[in-house]
Amino acid sequence: MKRFLPALLLAACSDPPTTPPSTTPPPTWGVPVSGGTMHITTDGKFAVAADPDRDRIVSVDLASGEVVADVPLLANDEPGRVIEDAAGRVHIALRRGGGVIAMNPATGEILSRRATCAEPRGLAFDATADSIHVACSGGELVTLPAGGGDPTRVLRLDRDLRDVLVVGDRLYVTRFRSAELLRLDATGTVISRAVSPTTKRIDFNSFDETTGTNEVDAKPAIAWRALALEDSSVLILHQRQINKQLGTSNVDVGGYGGGGGGCGDQSGPVESAVTIHGQTGSPRAVQPAFFGALPVDIAVNKAGDRFAVVLAGSQTVRTIRASFLPGEDHDQCPQDFEQHDDAPRINDNLGTPTSVQFTPDGAVAIFYPEVPAIAIHPTAGTARIIKLPGDFGYDSGRNMFHEQTPVGIACASCHPEGREDGLVWKFDFGVRRTQTVAGGILARAPFHWIGDMNDLPKLMNDVFSVRMAAGEASNSEKLSLGPWLDRIPAPVSAPALDPDAAERGRILFESAALQCVTCHNGAQLTNNQRVNVGTGSLFKVPSLRGIGARSPYMHDGCAKTLADRFGGVCGGGDLHGKTAQLDPAALADLVAYLDTL
Repeated sequence: MKRFLPALLLAACSDPPTTPPSTTPPPTWGVPVSGGTMHITTDGKFAVAADPDRDRIVSVDLASGEVVADVPLLANDEPGRVIEDAAGRVHIALRRGGGVIAMNPATGEILSRRATCAEPRGLAFDATADSIHVACSGGELVTLPAGGGDPTRVLRLDRDLRDVLVVGDRLYVTRFRSAELLRLDATGTVISRAVSPTTKRIDFNSFDETTGTNEVDAKPAIAWRALALEDSSVLILHQRQINKQLGTSNVDVGGYGGGGGGCGDQSGPVESAVTIHGQTGSPRAVQPAFFGALPVDIAVNKAGDRFAVVLAGSQTVRTIRASFLPGEDHDQCPQDFEQHDDAPRINDNLGTPTSVQFTPDGAVAIFYPEVPAIAIHPTAGTARIIKLPGDFGYDSGRNMFHEQTPVGIACASCHPEGREDGLVWKFDFGVRRTQTVAGGILARAPFHWIGDMNDLPKLMNDVFSVRMAAGEASNSEKLSLGPWLDRIPAPVSAPALDPDAAERGRILFESAALQCVTCHNGAQLTNNQRVNVGTGSLFKVPSLRGIGARSPYMHDGCAKTLADRFGGVCGGGDLHGKTAQLDPAALADLVAYLDTL
């Protein structure tokens, strides 16, 4: 199949090699795409790009195209969301650096660096209180004075927080995997939860005898980006899981794209969508207009009549008239309504775009970290490419992980940011919960739920090449994917709410009586063996690194929480650790410890 290689790389590779290819894996480059790492300042003077691949911040004068600041950060800071306060300072979340920095975009001067939490994700400026809200994947919501100083409030909400938004006198937070929208009151208490509506799709591999139809649910998942709109509504750009049966043979049933009923390449199990939540919190579903994998960023122009969406999997940006978005989604085999596009889809042939913003005069600015460059597309005329300092960066394994396959999905569709979507899928051999690929994948062979794939190339040949209909992976991809994935860390937990309880839980976990460490041992907390723990078959022992962030649990997701794993509903009983003798207090201690791993 066609690989979406940047034009600069194609040019560099035009001459045939004069020496045999090396069998040494190439150096890895880059981090998983998260999107939304660029900001255009309110006055329209500067574009500030957070470059997580190179751990730096670049500020560009948009009028001249000159780089006014190239600010190096610490290794593995991984800068993410960028916002601006009323004084013109920009604030950048350090996704792995555990904090937030403030910077002068005109000079690049770092004004402050403040610790917030292990994994800060979302940022919002609260003009009323002159504060910055920081949403963290561990569940913390931290409030900082915009001008500097220690946190004024730290809340503990649900894990997996993503974006935080200030809309009038309301404070909202999204959750990444569930695509939930949480509304908080002034005290920080969650007063409402909303999710996007579930809609219907057609799957001819499924038939419901009760309803007499081939309808399956398309459920909301993976909220990549959230925006506050001028009418005080909240827009969430997210994926949907089409709950169809997934074939594992591309020849027999079309792999993951089978059963689509004539929907063509868009009949895969994941689609992109937008939900707009009104002021009352009630959601309105809209047509999944953004055909293409990985809708990682969205922006709205100053007039509020155009949206721009980054589709990282197809390496394109699509601009759409806002008048299209309030429509309801009732199409069981959705079509790609290109008549609502404001302009032809943008593909600058500069690699994978990760971020998009509008300038005050309506131009579309796109950040391409591989080149690196910012492309400026005016409302009329020729695009302008602003080359940023830094060497060209590319990794074929990273590219493979994010590229869209013929069934309309990428590896990152189900493993967003190199982790997992928390979803349970229907396969032709049974239901399975998505496994994580983060936290040292190379030390966890063999792979798959039953450990039937002894190495990553075998897994790639089966899943990527056959089930995702991508064709055979190249030697470069086979050599590169494993080392690239191996750099993705497991989720970092927030500090234990009750350290004493977590310590008691650790003692229980490591005790000979419970036998947990019989299987969950070593650096990865797995012995990589296949074991029947009373769930009906032999399954691979999973790593427990980051387990608190990976609900639901077990191979079929039957345990919604860690506590449910020990609640007798599922989990295998005393074949899965000797825990039946523990009273509720001891079980709570054990769960408290597991949540810190």
